[in-house]
Amino acid sequence: MRVQDLLYSALNSLRRTKARSAMTTLGIVIGIMSVILVLSIGESAQSYIVNQVAVFGSDLLFMENGANPLESSGTPSPFVKESITKNDYSKLREQPWITQMTGDIQQNDTVIANGQEFSAQVVGGSQEEPLIYSSKVAQGVFFDESQVNSRARVIVLGSDVAKKLFGEDTAIGKLVKVSSRNFRVVGVMASGGSRFMQSVDNQVYIPFTTAMDLYHKKYLLYVVYKVNIPVTDAKRRTEEFMRERHDILDAKDDDFYVSTQEDVVRQTGQITQILQILLGSIAGISLFVGGIGIMNIMYVSVTERVREIGLRKAMGAKQSEILGQFLIESLVLTTLGGIIGTLLGISLTWLAIQVILQFQDGWTFSVSYSGILMGILVSSIIGIVFGYAPAKQAAKLDPIVALRKE
Repeated sequence: MRVQDLLYSALNSLRRTKARSAMTTLGIVIGIMSVILVLSIGESAQSYIVNQVAVFGSDLLFMENGANPLESSGTPSPFVKESITKNDYSKLREQPWITQMTGDIQQNDTVIANGQEFSAQVVGGSQEEPLIYSSKVAQGVFFDESQVNSRARVIVLGSDVAKKLFGEDTAIGKLVKVSSRNFRVVGVMASGGSRFMQSVDNQVYIPFTTAMDLYHKKYLLYVVYKVNIPVTDAKRRTEEFMRERHDILDAKDDDFYVSTQEDVVRQTGQITQILQILLGSIAGISLFVGGIGIMNIMYVSVTERVREIGLRKAMGAKQSEILGQFLIESLVLTTLGGIIGTLLGISLTWLAIQVILQFQDGWTFSVSYSGILMGILVSSIIGIVFGYAPAKQAAKLDPIVALRKE
């Protein structure tokens, strides 16, 4: 019997049991859809984070508290040892190879003014904050170095914060209250979208020295700076500088870590890859369950069609032809499920990105082609592996015994 005849016979058999065939493919559809959805959103997230960092240029470095979580040995701790002080910041800023620098404190708080309240992220930074991130001031000015040094209670509002508190009225010169302290508005930022997965339009800026007093902080959250030498040299110099200040003799005892843009991209890739593997494995369980469902249904199909199999064998059908027919039936079910699951996965990925864009700008629709290829191949393999045992059982039936079956 030719392959076309086997395929035609298998399709006719599946057409007679449409409802059962549809339910059989459901597990494969859900599994393939989940795999593609997880991998595609993971790729979109990785692209988004990389773009968030890359936009600021390759001369940007980050210094954060604690040991590098991707390089430290032992059991990871949820608590980060704070170590970067204002003096560390001031001394590091004096280095001739640093062109711009800001030390940041971040705290969620309520900003009150004009009878309105707004839940915002308070960012304590330096006067060079807008230079580092290429931000624009729409009204007024950003605070200056003298105001940072004097711990002045001045504030710059994000565009959404200013609109919520003052509407169309000017905010410059007005007073706003943060943590029961009055701050004078000196500027309003232009709309800036998102940065590091946070909306900058929902932020307010005060001098980091003022923020340390306001929130009783002894340490900076992180330091961001630009350099006029190769970033690898700057990273090495920063590490040597900090180890000398903190009396650290061995790099494994570092209580800080420095990242370049390349490091951030690599770390992001590692984290998203781990998440994709984890979530993809969970989604793969449904594929396995779907495969078992196909095997069970094929066993039922063999049992129901014993007389048909006996008649075909009595008329001269070979074992290989019976085996081929049932394998093709299984393969058609899983391949069809794979195609439907792939289309659903792509559609749901697009829908998920549209929903995310309602809350955060900068995401782009991306489809994981490796996920599509893997999904179709896996569904075909499942059809062969889980369909083989029932097909083999059908092929080995004795025609006389099969024809006597009631």
